[in-house]
Amino acid sequence: MTSSTNVKALIEKNINKKGKHNDKIIPVILAAISAISILTTLGILITLLLETITFFTRIPITEFLFSTTWNPTGSDPKFGIWALIIGTLKITVIATIFAVPVGLGAAIYLSEYASDRARRIIKPILEILAGIPTIVFGFFALTFVTPVLRSFISGLGEFNAISPGLVVGIMIVPLITSLSEDAMASVPNKIREGAYGLGATKLEVATKVVLP
Repeated sequence: MTSSTNVKALIEKNINKKGKHNDKIIPVILAAISAISILTTLGILITLLLETITFFTRIPITEFLFSTTWNPTGSDPKFGIWALIIGTLKITVIATIFAVPVGLGAAIYLSEYASDRARRIIKPILEILAGIPTIVFGFFALTFVTPVLRSFISGLGEFNAISPGLVVGIMIVPLITSLSEDAMASVPNKIREGAYGLGATKLEVATKVVLP
């Protein structure tokens, strides 16, 4: 009896020692990880600040803010931010014009028309498409989409807004489809059944009842 009590006491003592040891080490490890994260963030901010200061010592801030020319690699470099802003707006408009109809159409199909088997096939494809890195889309736009467009549109430059606009549209189609399909799925079936009872077709139910 005494022997078993001693063994139990030794085990508890060892457990307490390990627990106290872990209680001392774990906070140190967590503090070190936190310090690394903070120092990394500070390093990035300091680097950006120093590069910004260096940039504006060479380029007047008025040229940067008000110039409409961006040509950093030319013999006379120009760094007008308005060229980037206008290009971004063009790409956004083109991407929206392409992605919204396609995304909503896909969402209507998945929500109202597709069978369970079709959903099981299409939804994973959309998820894979959404997970592709943006750099891959950029490479695809530059090496494939742009040459194809230039073969159909004469005078189209290598760097244009149509190609990235279409590719960005392809990139956001899965997001629009997923969000729209989830919203449509949340519509109660009673509303659909009521519309069918009034003589509405499936297309009318999808576009005039479920979609709004």
